Amino acid sequence: MSHPAFLAIGIVTCNAQEDFTGSDELVGIKGDDQFEIGRFSTGETRDVHVNRPILPGVTELTIVEKDYDPDDELIRIDLTQEMDTDRIVGVMVGRARYDIAFKVQSTSD
Repeated sequence: MSHPAFLAIGIVTCNAQEDFTGSDELVGIKGDDQFEIGRFSTGETRDVHVNRPILPGVTELTIVEKDYDPDDELIRIDLTQEMDTDRIVGVMVGRARYDIAFKVQSTSD
């Protein structure tokens, strides 16, 4: 049986930022691993080149806007779905509008 082993986040497009002032600072959380994805303003597209191992038992990625008010959780992604294929998720929460491209590589037991 396969399980998630490695996460690669590529191009992130900010169609509308969450914060009224300044830029959004996106952070990924998977298990105990918290990592910066990048700062974004409305209209910005950038390849963030985030590459992270996924520890055994971790099956979910949460992306938040760093000031992390309760309403700043942008998306939760099930890492066990559609592994080993390129994916793009759309975020539409509050004022935030993002497209996030990523891939989860699997490994077998």
